[in-house]
Amino acid sequence: MNKDFKQTSRSGSLAWLLQRISAVILFILLMLHFVTYHFLGKGKPVNYHWVMSKVGNWWFPLLQFMFLITALYHGLNGLWSVLEDYTTSKTWRLVWYSLLLTVGVVLLFVGTLTIIKLYTLKIA
Repeated sequence: MNKDFKQTSRSGSLAWLLQRISAVILFILLMLHFVTYHFLGKGKPVNYHWVMSKVGNWWFPLLQFMFLITALYHGLNGLWSVLEDYTTSKTWRLVWYSLLLTVGVVLLFVGTLTIIKLYTLKIA
């Protein structure tokens, strides 16, 4: 399949823009994550008990979930952009897309379960 400029510019411009937006959001969340773990700890080592003391706050699981969503989207969208550039066969594009979608859903499921499990352990 030969792609010309018109095919790629229409389908890729939104993905390009969302990649940049997700990078900015990811950077902000990374800074919040860094501040939460390193500055709010007041020099104490980050261990299981310290993390569990923070999990009870409403903002901590929310921050972790937003970080998970943004990192997954940014990483998988970037990988899809690279694969799309180098894969010319429609069949292989479908295979790659299906694989990335499956990996994304599985990682989102496992990550969300982990966040929920930590939060419910703290509340119980």
